[in-house]
Amino acid sequence: MFKDTGGNDAASILLNLTDYRVIDATQEPAGRQVLIEPKATEAACPTCGVITTRIHSRPVHRVKDLPTGGNDIQVLVRKRRMACQETACERRSFVQTTEQLPLRAWVTTRLSQKLVDEMSCELRAVSRVASAYQVSWPTVMARLNFEGELAGDIDRMFIGRLGIDEHRFRKVRYARGSSGKVVRIEPWSIVFTDLDTGKILDIVDGRRGAAVKKWLKSRPRYWRQRVQYVAIDMSAEFRKAVRENLPKAKISVDHFHVIARANLMITQVRRRRSHEVHERRGRVADPAYKYRKLLTCNLENLSIKQVERLKLILESDPELGVIYGVKEHVRELLKTRDIHEFQSRWALLEKSVKATKMVEAKSLFRTLTAWRRELLVFVRTRLTNARSEAANLTAKNLKRIGRGYRNHDHYRVRILLYTAGLRPC
Repeated sequence: MFKDTGGNDAASILLNLTDYRVIDATQEPAGRQVLIEPKATEAACPTCGVITTRIHSRPVHRVKDLPTGGNDIQVLVRKRRMACQETACERRSFVQTTEQLPLRAWVTTRLSQKLVDEMSCELRAVSRVASAYQVSWPTVMARLNFEGELAGDIDRMFIGRLGIDEHRFRKVRYARGSSGKVVRIEPWSIVFTDLDTGKILDIVDGRRGAAVKKWLKSRPRYWRQRVQYVAIDMSAEFRKAVRENLPKAKISVDHFHVIARANLMITQVRRRRSHEVHERRGRVADPAYKYRKLLTCNLENLSIKQVERLKLILESDPELGVIYGVKEHVRELLKTRDIHEFQSRWALLEKSVKATKMVEAKSLFRTLTAWRRELLVFVRTRLTNARSEAANLTAKNLKRIGRGYRNHDHYRVRILLYTAGLRPC
């Protein structure tokens, strides 16, 4: 027979479930066990709303709660099945519920919230958190899916500056298609980022332009009209999708990718000249190969010794000196802050490219000409895709910690929760 310890006893205070009181506590071979029941002795029928105090039965259920006193504790809840005394009501009985234990819940609300906080606070594997609180992997993931849908309601967010980037969700795979031909499958994930806050808005499983177009098209009209700027890398598919679905938004190209394209031009010329002069690949004995990293570095960041080595490379091959000058003109172009300075730097770059016959320089200039409008937006706003790149790094780190997700929906929920601002730490 259980002895009622009252509503304000020490055991109830230590357990700290405000809507419940401790009836009994015992030490079992499997661990500590506590029996609780709701403090309220009356409840309203969920169908008719009539309050009743008549008890139909007292079923006892086992629920999972936070560890108390440093160890896990088994919690038994003596629920009250109340009998509805309203004769016109179709419901004859119902179970009394509280905020700590909703209907049919076998995990307390505070434990459920603790699981979400643990997963949102740091990059941890789901299995680790489930093992720490002695619950199953599906229990943790179900709670994350519920919270993730709330965090992913982007249609109510005011987004003025949008960032779009991509990364691979899995490794490249090869599969045999219906025609019998082996097809290369590259599972890409498109990341949409709020450039004002760095928050990841959504992650879409798909390939480049088609996925971006579908995602933007699914947004409400008022949401699309609010977007003023979009920062992307040098992807023509992204640009086309943005222009079709966000006609009022201005597109800014990330200058990092422009510099990367210019450095690629230098690498192509260096390799070509090595085959033309030496009829072989570059070797350590060749200055252009030994100090090749200096050709892609910023001149103002080099030490005196590095500058001397760079001069040795440029003097050994005139074409490398010319192409290095073109790369520096591109860097000076991206440093401009107003349109007039941009136009003068552009004219100087165009003159330098026309003075040379190297196809690599002309190819680069054609690319810059195709992105001139986006370069002008960058010069005026200095808007980059840096926060999108940081969001991509966060997604990749989470995937490494989680040992790799195979389900894209679970992958998406984890990332949305981590960047949604729900972290208490």
